[in-house]
Amino acid sequence: MRDDCEFDWDEQNEGHLANHGISRADAEDVLSGNHILLEYQMEGNEQRWVAVGATRSGRILDIVFAVRCDAMRPITGWAADKETTDLYLEQWGLE
Repeated sequence: MRDDCEFDWDEQNEGHLANHGISRADAEDVLSGNHILLEYQMEGNEQRWVAVGATRSGRILDIVFAVRCDAMRPITGWAADKETTDLYLEQWGLE
């Protein structure tokens, strides 16, 4: 895992992820570890990406994030579905 990533956190995004059962540490694990960028989207004037990756505890999660001022800002997330989990495990040779 890379520890040189900077993250942009506040009560809003921490609370939103917590509503989906995802902790700050979970999101940071996914975004600072081996992940796959699944999708790119525009939300207003902001570029957002969807990444799938694993937490230290082994959960496979999709995390939506934006890059703001060289920091990754996790926005929302959810447990990866079977197809996405299989793709991730196959990509990283874990299956």
